[in-house]
This record gives sequence, structure tokens and C-alpha cells, in this order.
Amino acid sequence: MKKLTQWATIIFSSIVLILMLLGMGITAYDVLNGNVRTPMDVREILSMGIGFLIAIGVLLFILIQAIKKVQKAPRIVSEAYDKELNISLKGKIEYKDYRNLILGITYKKPAYIVIYGIAILFVLTFIINLNKAISEFETQYLVMVVVFGLLLLSPIFTLVQIKKLYNTNAIFKEEINYVLNNDAIQIKGSTVNSTQSWNHFYQIKETKAFLMFYHGKNVATLLDKQMFSDADLIEFKSFIKSLNIKKSII
Repeated sequence: MKKLTQWATIIFSSIVLILMLLGMGITAYDVLNGNVRTPMDVREILSMGIGFLIAIGVLLFILIQAIKKVQKAPRIVSEAYDKELNISLKGKIEYKDYRNLILGITYKKPAYIVIYGIAILFVLTFIINLNKAISEFETQYLVMVVVFGLLLLSPIFTLVQIKKLYNTNAIFKEEINYVLNNDAIQIKGSTVNSTQSWNHFYQIKETKAFLMFYHGKNVATLLDKQMFSDADLIEFKSFIKSLNIKKSII
């Protein structure tokens, strides 16, 4: 179903992008040849041009992201692993690493890029028509100011929520011992003592700093790559390939 949605997004974005490029080309041709009956001043031309460019940029981003998701859709690919795995880790997930992880996951989503692209368009339109906005403070300009203000505050609210989650989760306040073997991951600390079979997880995601093992839609066991030695990390990634679990890099 997700793949079908991505293909629909690719087709829709491509069609709209082509139509916008054609419209932009026709408009530019008419302006240059004086075929536009209603004369436009420089600000109006600039505003329209910037609007087109931002809209095209947003559509290109959506199209590229959809293509990447189709090409790199999580797949279940298993490779044989016939060694005995026994890796011990110890460490604490620092706030800045957790913060960067959550911010990266949140604001890399295409929806946020689209929203901020539209917001930038509104702001540029507001700035270009600043004199009119000041003399005729219409409802549309008030809406722009409110929307942009909320968008500016959104990352602040997100940071506050991340800090709250970090401070209220006891597992982040202590050093945790991890033991990784062929059957399970054992997690032990002063407030936690659990053993989770690899079959318990349904998806693995890898970022630059973390390996995330999902056992719920928004619930994952985090392994900080900094806790591994280079050799152990290579060995563990080799073991991961043997698991019958969806894998993806984000």
C-alpha cells in the first residue's frame, strides 16, 4: 500500500511539475513579448517568479523523496550468519545525541519541508508587498504572520517536548549494559532489566549515530554506535543482515 502511495505521489508530482513549468514558460513568453494586457510592476513579477520557483522546488523535493522511497523501500533480505555473536556494550545516551536523532527524524519528513516551503513563499510575498501590507493590513497578511509565527515556534515546542521525554525516561539517566548474542539483546541497568528476542522487532532503521530496533510504530530500542568498537560494529551489522526483519537507512 505504501509503495502504491509513493507511485501515486510520483505521478501526481510529475504532472503538476510539468504543468507548472509549461505555465511558467508561457507566462514568461507573454511578458517578454508584451502580450499581457494588464501591466505588472517589478514587485508583482518578482513575487510571481519567486512563488513559481518555490513551488517547483517543493514539488521537486516531493518527487525526489518519493522516488528514493520506492528505490529504498524497507526490504526483508537475509544473509547467512554462522558465527557466535557475543558483544558487550556499556554506555549512556547523551541528551544532545537523542535530541539530534529526534529532530532529524521529525524534520526530514517531506510534509515539514512542504509546509516550510509554503511558509517561506508567504513571507517573501509579505516582504515584497510590505508597503501594501502596512497600509492595508488585510486578513490574508494577518494569517501569514500568524502561520509563520507558529512555524517558527514549532521547533521550540519540539525541543521542549524532547527535553521533557529525555528527563522523564529513567533509562537515559544511567549507564546501561547491553549484551548482544545470536538470540536476543539483553539490557540491564539499575531501573531496567530485560531480554528482547530479535524476533520481537519488526523493523530496523539506521541513522548516522544510532541503530533503532522497532517493536512498535513509535517505540524503538536505541543502540548508540559510539558504544561499539569499529570491529564490533562491523560484526554486528553483518549479524543484522541475517535477521528476517525489514531494514532501512535514514
